[in-house]
Amino acid sequence: MKRAVIVVLAIAVAASAVSAQGWAPGFRGPGAYPAPAAPAETVKIEGKLALVNAHPAVVVKDKTYYVGIPARLFGFVDGLKEGAQVKLEGYEQALPYATNVSLFHVVKLTLGGREIDLSQAGGFGRGMMGSYGPAGTYGPMGRGMMPGGRGRW
Repeated sequence: MKRAVIVVLAIAVAASAVSAQGWAPGFRGPGAYPAPAAPAETVKIEGKLALVNAHPAVVVKDKTYYVGIPARLFGFVDGLKEGAQVKLEGYEQALPYATNVSLFHVVKLTLGGREIDLSQAGGFGRGMMGSYGPAGTYGPMGRGMMPGGRGRW
């Protein structure tokens, strides 16, 4: 009997020691997402807002930037409309199959001498179904729910 208790105790100690080791450097566990890329360099552009393919954009010389300005600002910020002269600061993301076209994630918007900080505009918010979570996570219906599905149990 003593021998069985000692063997079970030794196995428990060994298992706890192995589980306390953690994961290898650079490996964040099974099913983990890859580490985010290093932040890109901030880019500044200036031009007039225009609608290109029904999306707000700024055309600079021969390059089109589709700008990521929150839709809730259009109509609440005086002068933010098509044809407005704007200065934008943010991050550029190239589109893989389009030449001379990029997405532009706006961090700071300057309109008529007034600066608007948008660096915190995409954080946590209330989803369509009333749940709190990161904006854009798990589809348009909020955290864990997909359109047409039954959601997370």
